[in-house]
Amino acid sequence: MPSTSDAVGERLAALFRAWRQDILAVPMPSLIDPVRAVDVVIGTGTGTAWTGRVHAPPDGACTRSRDLDSEKDVL
Repeated sequence: MPSTSDAVGERLAALFRAWRQDILAVPMPSLIDPVRAVDVVIGTGTGTAWTGRVHAPPDGACTRSRDLDSEKDVL
């Protein structure tokens, strides 16, 4: 005689298998157009120099770009 937990587990597994089959039966449409996505990504880097920030910080703090060639850190 199978235990109750085994029967419940088998029923749950069968439910999940049926659910998965239902989901896989309907084809998923493409969420984005790959050609358009490439155009958008390539187009973002043209025309302006990268400044590191898109908007000024909300507290108005000034920022300096780090000199990566320099070996001394200024705090």
